[in-house]
Amino acid sequence: MKKQLFCAGLCLALTLSMGTQAFAEEVDSQTAPGAEEAAQATVTTAEVVINGETMTNFRAELYDGTSYVSLYGATLALRPDAVITWEDNQMMARAEDFELSARVGTCYLVVNGRYLYIPDGVKFDAAGDTLVPVRVLAQALGATVEWDGRVLLTGGGTPLESGDTYYNAEELDLIARVIMHESGNQPLEGKIAVGNVILNRVEHPSFPDTVYDVLFQKNQFPGATNATPNEESILAAKLCLDGASVVPDAYWFSAVGLECWASINKDLITVIGGHAFYG
Repeated sequence: MKKQLFCAGLCLALTLSMGTQAFAEEVDSQTAPGAEEAAQATVTTAEVVINGETMTNFRAELYDGTSYVSLYGATLALRPDAVITWEDNQMMARAEDFELSARVGTCYLVVNGRYLYIPDGVKFDAAGDTLVPVRVLAQALGATVEWDGRVLLTGGGTPLESGDTYYNAEELDLIARVIMHESGNQPLEGKIAVGNVILNRVEHPSFPDTVYDVLFQKNQFPGATNATPNEESILAAKLCLDGASVVPDAYWFSAVGLECWASINKDLITVIGGHAFYG
């Protein structure tokens, strides 16, 4: 069985030079009952309640069923001890047990060196507030989220552990090398897709159950681990290890139009850029 990798896609990375402050979180239509109906009813905002207190200085803004909130406002409500600043064209929030950053236009939030995927990107509102999905923020800071027509946030949990201890250094390096080899010329979404194929195989009973064994399985990724990863390949590997998934059911990939074992024997799941994914 021969398999070839794919990677393509795009996550826009922008830099905003305005000094704004805000915080945000995500409730999508699958995990937040009522969010989908709200979006379909053209409701574009929702009330935010944090630790039982209704926020009067900001509301959640709904984007295709995902609730975003002010990074500044929500972070301070969850963690009054946080110090929030604007540095290097991004918002920073710091407390004793976490450091968090979000840059408008990027598709991730960084907390304690961990990279949490935001498919539709960090946003800003008409007032210039930085907005992030509520569930991503809650995950970062150890909060919980519920939905009853309002976004209900409860703090008190522990922020995510450091990337230095969470990421397995060997696995991260190997995945980043393969991503670079197979999709170094592709945008970030495509790089994430390559990482997904690797980790999907690890979880599937038909493949080896470690990253190392998947990557060194005969005739699968010959020479791929010899590549030197660039910064975005390392970023994509970290995003994948922290749960970013754009092709959750893909186990093979190839260049679009290339006839291979997967294109003949497996179902086409999607095409991202110049590559096809199969499952």
